[in-house]
Amino acid sequence: MVTALSILLVGIGGSIGACLRFLISGAAPSIKGMPTGTLTVNAIGTCILAFLAYSTIGMDVIYPITIGVLGSFTTFSTFAYESFHLLEEGSLNLSITNIASNVTFCFAGAGLGWALATLI
Repeated sequence: MVTALSILLVGIGGSIGACLRFLISGAAPSIKGMPTGTLTVNAIGTCILAFLAYSTIGMDVIYPITIGVLGSFTTFSTFAYESFHLLEEGSLNLSITNIASNVTFCFAGAGLGWALATLI
């Protein structure tokens, strides 16, 4: 059930996630022209999301974190734009590497989150 409090908590979480994304993606060094900041936040966010989803933590706690914090922390749209932009610049190999890296690291992050949740 959506309440004013749940909307407020998701909004607060979104503010936190956006600030964290700004700090972490900005601190990640670009490696040979690859946008590693987006890769970093997506992989971390996927791991945390999977951990929470497979944990026994109550949904009243999970929603503000997953929708709020992680929803603004991770970014599919920036990943897609950066991959397309690399292709547009003629960096086909770098674009493919970015796509493959995001899928691989996020999938691994989901597996790691699941494994951590099952250990607890």
